[in-house]
Order: sequence, then C-alpha cells, then structure tokens
Amino acid sequence: MDCLKEAVEKFKLVFGREALVEILEYSQDKIVAWFGGNMCYTCGAVDYFDDFASMYSDCAGEEWGVESYEQNPDGTYAVVLRPKKLLRNKRRHVKIIINGEELSYFVEG
Repeated sequence: MDCLKEAVEKFKLVFGREALVEILEYSQDKIVAWFGGNMCYTCGAVDYFDDFASMYSDCAGEEWGVESYEQNPDGTYAVVLRPKKLLRNKRRHVKIIINGEELSYFVEG
C-alpha cells in the first residue's frame, strides 16, 4: 500500500493541476482508480492512466498497465490496472457526442 500512496502523491505533484486520482479498490493484482479533473475534456486522457501505471510500477518492482477504462456519466473515468503479466486485452471505452447524440461503445484489443 505504501507504493500506491507514493504513486498517488507523485501523480498529484506532477499532474495535480490537470488530473486527479483516487484509489477505489486495491488488491495485490488489481487497482481500481477514479480519475477526474480537466484532463477529462482532452483527447489524451488515457495517457494519464498509463502515466499513473508507470509511476506505480516504479515503486512496485513490476510493470503494471491499464486493463480497462470507462468514462462515467459525469465525465470522470473508472480505470482498472493490473500487473502486465496478467494483461491479455485492453478494453477501451469510446464516447462521442455528435449533434447532441451520444455514441458509446467498447473496443477490445
């Protein structure tokens, strides 16, 4: 848990004006995190998830990556991270609003 706290603090130090992260769930092989802030309105939002996984990896001693993410109705994200050795496919949530109509779907790959 110390590594997780260290990664959250480092993330806040580096990205605190743009992005927020809170840990919702933690186990030895899974982290569920909430991401919010101004980054939710950019096309590069997923880069913040990868950056957090990298920061956690630096402390944890093994590589972690994003398994899946989903954009919540309020624009924030729920992100699942796992050790890279357990990752099979990455599940991405794509939400597009065109002329007031929302298209929402998932892509796996």
